[in-house]
Amino acid sequence: MDKKNKIVIISLLSILLIALCMFASEMSSTKKKAFTSESEIQDDQSTEVKNEDNSKYIDMALAKEIEAYFQENNIDHESVSYCITDLKHNIKYSMNEKDEFIAGSIYKLPLAMLYYDKVNSGDYTMESTLPYSGYMHEDAGVISSNYTIGSQIPLSELLDAAIVYSDNDAGHILFENLGGWEEYKEAMTKYTSSISDNYYSEDNVSTANTMNDVITYLYAHKDEYQELIDNMKKAEPQEYLD
Repeated sequence: MDKKNKIVIISLLSILLIALCMFASEMSSTKKKAFTSESEIQDDQSTEVKNEDNSKYIDMALAKEIEAYFQENNIDHESVSYCITDLKHNIKYSMNEKDEFIAGSIYKLPLAMLYYDKVNSGDYTMESTLPYSGYMHEDAGVISSNYTIGSQIPLSELLDAAIVYSDNDAGHILFENLGGWEEYKEAMTKYTSSISDNYYSEDNVSTANTMNDVITYLYAHKDEYQELIDNMKKAEPQEYLD
């Protein structure tokens, strides 16, 4: 399957990811009877129960709703990859979750997390500045509109621009300051154990499983990333899948 043709339903951009966490954390605590008739969903949809004690919470309504959407819109399962974790009951719903796709701006979420880690550890402050070199310019955006090549840009503005506006120049400045693309990819493995075959290539590839690990880590350590989460909530309203 051509990875360039994949449509990423759950892991579109960072705002979608935090919305997923919020959805999972707010799930009702009412015990639900397991739905056992799985014939109504496709075999490639998977429900993984990580704790046998949680099996009583399984409700196949979510998988059925996703399948109904596929059928209604004539969507090929091979073109979709998703991974959803019920954070309350530790149950994962997924399909093609290990397939690689072109990740787009999703990479900016773990990239920003790495910098918030550095601020929390005292390596940087939000007033620290990073250089804006010519080869870091990708396209028009907030950073290129407000700064010229050669500028020193405050970290706070780079993080805001990368997450709120998905600014490509901000993302480029941030990962180059870590040593480059491969160094960034290596650093962000602290948030995941799901590494795909082409993960360390120059291509911007990822999997739904990898990003599920990242967002689960973010949720588990949300007190350390409150400013990041606030920015994610501001990001491009009405532009992402609800």
